[in-house]
Amino acid sequence: MNMRISILALLFCSQLLWAEAATDKSWNFKVLINDREVGSHQFRVTGEGDSLSVSSTMNMDFKVLLVKKVRYQHQANETWQGSCLTDVSSQTNRQGKEVSLKVKPVETGLLVEKDQITEGAEVLAGCVRSFAYWDPQLLQGERLLNVETGEYMPVAITSRVSAEDNITHMIIAAPKGDIHLQYDASGDWLSLQTKLQMGAVLKYQRT
Repeated sequence: MNMRISILALLFCSQLLWAEAATDKSWNFKVLINDREVGSHQFRVTGEGDSLSVSSTMNMDFKVLLVKKVRYQHQANETWQGSCLTDVSSQTNRQGKEVSLKVKPVETGLLVEKDQITEGAEVLAGCVRSFAYWDPQLLQGERLLNVETGEYMPVAITSRVSAEDNITHMIIAAPKGDIHLQYDASGDWLSLQTKLQMGAVLKYQRT
């Protein structure tokens, strides 16, 4: 009888450990430009233990100055092992022009292929990370990979915690502009804001 109870207890504990190790989180955002809704961006992170799969889908459809119509679609899949990327594939349609990106492991690091062109492709050594807004710990580093363009960008990260509401305000200083992020006390991603090259302000509003 005691042995049976012990076995059941062990099985129960193993199920709890598995449940704690499993990950399935989603973030859904409205995308706004100058406070006007223009699209959406969804993120989903799944996995077990140190292995994570990340999918993100972004759609935008709007007019610039009520004249030029802008259509943008982006879908990316990332695979992480611990705090490092191991694989990326993305497809982007910008104004009808299709571009693709593939990042895969090779002996010397991660090979970055743009539009399936291997010749001249860059190999990134060491632990590579992307703009993983969904986990502020994974943003810590000197460079981050843009999974649309394949650019491995130098960045500087700063953050502060508001004493009033315990919100963490993080800034990613990147070559093409600063990215402002907010996280709650548990580290859950709340918002994003950045200034576009055309001068407009892009925001993510959690839904």
